Amino acid sequence: MKLCFDATRFGTGLEGAIELAAAKGIPSIEYTFEPFETTPKGSLKAEEKKHLKELSELARDKGVQIACLNLEYLHIPGDRKSARRFQGMMAKLAKVANLVGCHLLAFYIEPGSGEDWKERFKEEFEPLAAILESNEVKPVLRLSTPSVTRGLSLKKWRAMEPQDWRDLLSTCPGLTLSFSPADCIWLGIDYLQVLADFTSAIEHVAAHDVEINRDILRDSGMFGPLWWRYRLAGKGTVDWRQLIELLKLYDYQGAFSIQLDDEFVADEPAVLEDALDEGVRTIAPLVRG
Repeated sequence: MKLCFDATRFGTGLEGAIELAAAKGIPSIEYTFEPFETTPKGSLKAEEKKHLKELSELARDKGVQIACLNLEYLHIPGDRKSARRFQGMMAKLAKVANLVGCHLLAFYIEPGSGEDWKERFKEEFEPLAAILESNEVKPVLRLSTPSVTRGLSLKKWRAMEPQDWRDLLSTCPGLTLSFSPADCIWLGIDYLQVLADFTSAIEHVAAHDVEINRDILRDSGMFGPLWWRYRLAGKGTVDWRQLIELLKLYDYQGAFSIQLDDEFVADEPAVLEDALDEGVRTIAPLVRG
Protein backbone atom coordinates (compact mmCIF):
# COMPACT_ATOMS: atom_id res chain seq x y z
CA MET A 1 0.00 0.00 0.00
CA LYS A 2 1.35 3.41 -1.00
CA LEU A 3 0.68 6.73 0.74
CA CYS A 4 -0.72 9.23 -1.74
CA PHE A 5 -2.59 12.54 -1.86
CA ASP A 6 -4.84 14.39 -4.30
CA ALA A 7 -2.80 17.43 -5.32
CA THR A 8 -5.47 19.09 -7.48
CA ARG A 9 -6.60 21.83 -5.07
CA PHE A 10 -3.11 23.29 -4.81
CA GLY A 11 -3.54 24.57 -8.37
CA THR A 12 0.11 24.15 -9.30
CA GLY A 13 -0.34 21.56 -12.05
CA LEU A 14 1.43 18.23 -12.18
CA GLU A 15 4.88 19.80 -11.94
CA GLY A 16 4.05 21.59 -8.69
CA ALA A 17 2.32 18.48 -7.37
CA ILE A 18 5.44 16.37 -7.95
CA GLU A 19 7.65 18.96 -6.26
CA LEU A 20 5.30 19.18 -3.26
CA ALA A 21 5.10 15.41 -2.86
CA ALA A 22 8.90 15.15 -2.96
CA ALA A 23 9.24 17.92 -0.36
CA LYS A 24 6.73 16.17 1.93
CA GLY A 25 8.19 12.70 1.44
CA ILE A 26 4.93 11.38 0.00
CA PRO A 27 5.69 8.71 -2.62
CA SER A 28 2.70 9.17 -4.93
CA ILE A 29 0.06 11.64 -6.08
CA GLU A 30 -3.25 11.70 -7.87
CA TYR A 31 -4.44 14.58 -10.00
CA THR A 32 -7.81 15.60 -11.47
CA PHE A 33 -8.53 17.22 -14.84
CA GLU A 34 -11.64 19.32 -15.40
CA PRO A 35 -13.60 18.71 -18.64
CA PHE A 36 -11.84 20.10 -21.71
CA GLU A 37 -12.29 20.36 -25.47
CA THR A 38 -10.41 17.88 -27.62
CA THR A 39 -10.57 15.96 -30.88
CA PRO A 40 -12.46 12.63 -31.07
CA LYS A 41 -9.14 10.77 -31.05
CA GLY A 42 -7.71 12.88 -28.23
CA SER A 43 -4.56 13.79 -30.12
CA LEU A 44 -1.58 15.39 -28.38
CA LYS A 45 0.47 18.19 -29.88
CA ALA A 46 4.25 17.89 -30.12
CA GLU A 47 4.81 20.50 -27.39
CA GLU A 48 2.38 18.67 -25.10
CA LYS A 49 4.27 15.41 -25.58
CA LYS A 50 7.57 17.15 -24.85
CA HIS A 51 6.20 18.69 -21.64
CA LEU A 52 4.74 15.38 -20.46
CA LYS A 53 8.01 13.55 -21.03
CA GLU A 54 9.75 16.22 -18.96
CA LEU A 55 7.19 15.68 -16.18
CA SER A 56 7.86 11.95 -16.32
CA GLU A 57 11.59 12.58 -15.91
CA LEU A 58 10.94 14.99 -13.02
CA ALA A 59 8.76 12.43 -11.24
CA ARG A 60 11.40 9.75 -11.70
CA ASP A 61 14.18 12.04 -10.46
CA LYS A 62 12.12 13.05 -7.40
CA GLY A 63 11.03 9.49 -6.60
CA VAL A 64 7.33 10.35 -6.96
CA GLN A 65 4.81 8.13 -8.73
CA ILE A 66 1.73 9.55 -10.44
CA ALA A 67 -0.65 6.92 -9.11
CA CYS A 68 -3.90 7.99 -10.74
CA LEU A 69 -5.28 10.63 -13.10
CA ASN A 70 -8.97 11.55 -12.76
CA LEU A 71 -11.45 13.06 -15.19
CA GLU A 72 -13.97 15.33 -13.43
CA TYR A 73 -16.74 14.73 -15.95
CA LEU A 74 -20.03 12.97 -15.24
CA HIS A 75 -20.66 10.81 -18.30
CA ILE A 76 -24.25 9.83 -19.12
CA PRO A 77 -24.28 6.31 -20.63
CA GLY A 78 -26.37 6.15 -23.80
CA ASP A 79 -26.19 9.90 -24.47
CA ARG A 80 -24.42 10.31 -27.82
CA LYS A 81 -23.17 13.83 -27.19
CA SER A 82 -21.84 12.85 -23.76
CA ALA A 83 -20.27 9.68 -25.20
CA ARG A 84 -18.39 11.58 -27.92
CA ARG A 85 -17.03 14.08 -25.44
CA PHE A 86 -16.21 11.41 -22.85
CA GLN A 87 -14.40 9.18 -25.35
CA GLY A 88 -12.32 12.08 -26.68
CA MET A 89 -11.26 13.27 -23.23
CA MET A 90 -10.48 9.75 -22.03
CA ALA A 91 -8.47 9.02 -25.18
CA LYS A 92 -6.35 12.13 -24.63
CA LEU A 93 -5.87 11.49 -20.91
CA ALA A 94 -4.87 7.89 -21.66
CA LYS A 95 -2.03 9.27 -23.79
CA VAL A 96 -1.16 11.76 -21.04
CA ALA A 97 -1.10 8.97 -18.45
CA ASN A 98 1.11 6.81 -20.64
CA LEU A 99 3.67 9.56 -21.14
CA VAL A 100 3.91 10.44 -17.42
CA GLY A 101 4.11 6.80 -16.33
CA CYS A 102 0.65 6.60 -14.75
CA HIS A 103 -1.31 3.37 -15.14
CA LEU A 104 -4.74 4.36 -13.76
CA LEU A 105 -7.33 6.66 -15.34
CA ALA A 106 -10.46 7.25 -13.25
CA PHE A 107 -13.86 8.57 -14.29
CA TYR A 108 -17.49 9.01 -13.24
CA ILE A 109 -20.66 7.72 -14.86
CA GLU A 110 -24.22 8.76 -14.05
CA PRO A 111 -26.54 5.82 -13.27
CA GLY A 112 -29.94 5.89 -14.92
CA SER A 113 -33.33 5.19 -13.40
CA GLY A 114 -33.70 1.76 -15.03
CA GLU A 115 -31.26 -1.01 -15.92
CA ASP A 116 -30.54 -0.22 -19.59
CA TRP A 117 -27.87 2.37 -18.73
CA LYS A 118 -25.53 -0.47 -17.77
CA GLU A 119 -25.96 -2.11 -21.17
CA ARG A 120 -25.34 1.25 -22.87
CA PHE A 121 -22.14 1.70 -20.87
CA LYS A 122 -21.02 -1.82 -21.71
CA GLU A 123 -21.29 -0.94 -25.41
CA GLU A 124 -19.35 2.30 -24.89
CA PHE A 125 -16.74 0.63 -22.71
CA GLU A 126 -15.47 -1.85 -25.30
CA PRO A 127 -13.78 0.71 -27.61
CA LEU A 128 -12.68 2.78 -24.60
CA ALA A 129 -11.00 -0.23 -22.99
CA ALA A 130 -9.07 -0.89 -26.20
CA ILE A 131 -7.75 2.68 -26.26
CA LEU A 132 -6.68 2.52 -22.62
CA GLU A 133 -5.06 -0.88 -23.04
CA SER A 134 -3.01 0.39 -25.99
CA ASN A 135 -1.65 3.07 -23.65
CA GLU A 136 -1.02 0.61 -20.78
CA VAL A 137 -3.67 2.30 -18.65
CA LYS A 138 -6.41 0.66 -16.55
CA PRO A 139 -9.96 2.12 -16.46
CA VAL A 140 -11.07 3.01 -12.92
CA LEU A 141 -14.66 3.75 -11.92
CA ARG A 142 -14.80 6.41 -9.21
CA LEU A 143 -17.18 5.55 -6.35
CA SER A 144 -16.92 8.97 -4.69
CA THR A 145 -19.55 11.65 -5.35
CA PRO A 146 -19.01 13.84 -8.45
CA SER A 147 -18.39 17.49 -7.65
CA VAL A 148 -21.47 18.56 -9.67
CA THR A 149 -23.80 16.58 -7.38
CA ARG A 150 -22.19 17.11 -3.98
CA GLY A 151 -24.43 20.02 -3.08
CA LEU A 152 -27.64 18.47 -4.39
CA SER A 153 -30.44 16.68 -2.58
CA LEU A 154 -30.90 13.00 -3.45
CA LYS A 155 -34.23 14.07 -4.99
CA LYS A 156 -32.18 15.35 -7.93
CA TRP A 157 -29.68 12.56 -8.54
CA ARG A 158 -29.03 8.89 -7.86
CA ALA A 159 -25.92 7.30 -6.38
CA MET A 160 -24.66 3.87 -7.45
CA GLU A 161 -25.09 0.92 -5.11
CA PRO A 162 -22.92 -2.20 -4.71
CA GLN A 163 -25.10 -4.23 -7.09
CA ASP A 164 -24.39 -1.62 -9.77
CA TRP A 165 -20.68 -2.06 -9.09
CA ARG A 166 -21.03 -5.83 -9.43
CA ASP A 167 -22.99 -5.58 -12.67
CA LEU A 168 -20.50 -3.19 -14.26
CA LEU A 169 -17.49 -5.25 -13.19
CA SER A 170 -19.05 -8.42 -14.61
CA THR A 171 -19.96 -6.90 -17.99
CA CYS A 172 -16.94 -4.62 -18.50
CA PRO A 173 -13.76 -6.75 -18.50
CA GLY A 174 -10.78 -4.89 -17.10
CA LEU A 175 -12.83 -2.30 -15.23
CA THR A 176 -11.54 -1.52 -11.73
CA LEU A 177 -12.68 0.66 -8.81
CA SER A 178 -11.60 3.72 -6.85
CA PHE A 179 -13.10 3.00 -3.42
CA SER A 180 -14.48 5.72 -1.12
CA PRO A 181 -15.31 4.64 2.46
CA ALA A 182 -16.98 8.00 3.14
CA ASP A 183 -19.55 7.46 0.40
CA CYS A 184 -20.32 4.00 1.73
CA ILE A 185 -21.08 5.55 5.12
CA TRP A 186 -23.56 8.16 3.94
CA LEU A 187 -25.20 5.57 1.67
CA GLY A 188 -25.67 3.26 4.65
CA ILE A 189 -23.23 0.63 3.32
CA ASP A 190 -20.87 -1.14 5.72
CA TYR A 191 -17.56 -0.06 4.16
CA LEU A 192 -15.61 -2.74 6.05
CA GLN A 193 -17.94 -5.62 5.24
CA VAL A 194 -18.27 -4.74 1.55
CA LEU A 195 -14.50 -4.89 1.03
CA ALA A 196 -14.57 -8.69 0.98
CA ASP A 197 -16.59 -8.62 -2.26
CA PHE A 198 -14.58 -5.94 -4.04
CA THR A 199 -10.97 -5.94 -2.87
CA SER A 200 -9.75 -7.74 -5.99
CA ALA A 201 -11.27 -4.96 -8.13
CA ILE A 202 -10.04 -2.00 -6.07
CA GLU A 203 -7.02 -0.26 -7.61
CA HIS A 204 -7.22 3.03 -5.70
CA VAL A 205 -8.64 4.27 -2.38
CA ALA A 206 -9.90 7.86 -2.11
CA ALA A 207 -9.49 8.62 1.60
CA HIS A 208 -12.41 11.00 2.06
CA ASP A 209 -13.84 11.30 5.54
CA VAL A 210 -17.49 12.21 6.10
CA GLU A 211 -19.60 14.14 8.59
CA ILE A 212 -23.32 13.42 8.88
CA ASN A 213 -25.77 15.96 10.30
CA ARG A 214 -28.12 13.67 12.21
CA ASP A 215 -30.50 16.51 13.11
CA ILE A 216 -31.20 17.32 9.45
CA LEU A 217 -31.43 13.62 8.61
CA ARG A 218 -33.96 12.96 11.39
CA ASP A 219 -36.00 16.03 10.47
CA SER A 220 -36.07 15.74 6.68
CA GLY A 221 -34.93 12.22 5.77
CA MET A 222 -32.50 11.14 3.06
CA PHE A 223 -34.22 13.25 0.40
CA GLY A 224 -34.18 16.44 2.43
CA PRO A 225 -31.55 19.21 2.38
CA LEU A 226 -27.96 18.07 2.13
CA TRP A 227 -27.16 16.26 5.37
CA TRP A 228 -23.63 15.00 4.75
CA ARG A 229 -20.33 16.54 3.67
CA TYR A 230 -16.78 15.44 3.03
CA ARG A 231 -14.20 16.15 5.70
CA LEU A 232 -10.46 15.80 6.03
CA ALA A 233 -9.32 12.37 7.26
CA GLY A 234 -9.70 12.26 11.04
CA LYS A 235 -12.47 14.90 11.11
CA GLY A 236 -15.32 12.51 10.34
CA THR A 237 -16.60 9.04 11.12
CA VAL A 238 -14.37 6.67 9.09
CA ASP A 239 -12.40 4.25 11.28
CA TRP A 240 -9.10 4.55 9.44
CA ARG A 241 -7.24 2.03 11.56
CA GLN A 242 -9.78 -0.73 10.92
CA LEU A 243 -10.01 0.08 7.21
CA ILE A 244 -6.26 0.11 6.63
CA GLU A 245 -5.68 -3.05 8.66
CA LEU A 246 -8.37 -4.82 6.66
CA LEU A 247 -6.85 -3.66 3.37
CA LYS A 248 -3.48 -4.99 4.53
CA LEU A 249 -5.13 -8.29 5.40
CA TYR A 250 -6.47 -8.46 1.83
CA ASP A 251 -2.96 -7.58 0.54
CA TYR A 252 -4.08 -4.35 -1.10
CA GLN A 253 -1.11 -2.92 -3.04
CA GLY A 254 -2.56 0.28 -4.49
CA ALA A 255 -2.47 3.93 -3.44
CA PHE A 256 -4.21 5.18 -0.31
CA SER A 257 -4.89 8.78 -1.24
CA ILE A 258 -5.51 11.59 1.26
CA GLN A 259 -8.28 13.89 -0.02
CA LEU A 260 -8.55 17.61 0.72
CA ASP A 261 -12.23 18.04 -0.18
CA ASP A 262 -13.33 19.76 3.03
CA GLU A 263 -15.38 22.97 2.96
CA PHE A 264 -13.56 24.17 6.07
CA VAL A 265 -10.21 24.05 4.24
CA ALA A 266 -9.76 27.29 2.30
CA ASP A 267 -8.19 27.48 -1.16
CA GLU A 268 -5.03 29.12 0.15
CA PRO A 269 -1.61 27.45 -0.25
CA ALA A 270 -0.65 27.67 3.43
CA VAL A 271 -4.06 26.39 4.60
CA LEU A 272 -4.02 23.53 2.10
CA GLU A 273 -0.50 22.57 3.11
CA ASP A 274 -1.49 22.53 6.79
CA ALA A 275 -4.48 20.32 5.91
CA LEU A 276 -2.23 17.96 3.96
CA ASP A 277 0.18 17.75 6.89
CA GLU A 278 -2.73 16.97 9.22
CA GLY A 279 -4.00 14.27 6.87
CA VAL A 280 -0.52 12.75 6.68
CA ARG A 281 -0.27 12.69 10.48
CA THR A 282 -3.57 10.79 10.61
CA ILE A 283 -3.00 8.32 7.78
CA ALA A 284 0.75 7.81 7.29
CA PRO A 285 1.48 5.94 10.56
CA LEU A 286 -1.33 3.49 9.77
CA VAL A 287 -0.26 2.91 6.17
CA ARG A 288 3.42 2.57 7.04
CA GLY A 289 2.95 0.67 10.29
